[in-house]
Amino acid sequence: MSAELTSPKADNGRPLTTQQQLRKRARLVDDLQETRDLESRLRGDVAAGIASRRGSTNDEVDDPEGANTAFEGAQSNAMAQHTRRHIDEILAAMVRLDTGTYGLCEHCGSAISKPRLDARPATAFCISCAA
Repeated sequence: MSAELTSPKADNGRPLTTQQQLRKRARLVDDLQETRDLESRLRGDVAAGIASRRGSTNDEVDDPEGANTAFEGAQSNAMAQHTRRHIDEILAAMVRLDTGTYGLCEHCGSAISKPRLDARPATAFCISCAA
């Protein structure tokens, strides 16, 4: 297998330099830590909401705050699930960086533009295929 096939590509189609790879990895690692921290806080919010309703005899219909509490719990749970998917995307991007496919669209194989990778470093799709 040629080195070109195993090296991540820059926007111009050439392999990323070691320095570029290190910067991409550092950005992904930072994003991963921030997202894991957010997921932990959201899961804590969900757990706290469940604990606060435990043992309550009021249901959401009779409790004037029940609907708000239920909505906030559902919203926190949905956000936690979204952060979990983003964590998976970041981890997959790190694998693509290791295997030399980072920056290439998983659908069409074209290079993903630098502005898109700068905005969404974990993206696996070019703008055309993401739409």
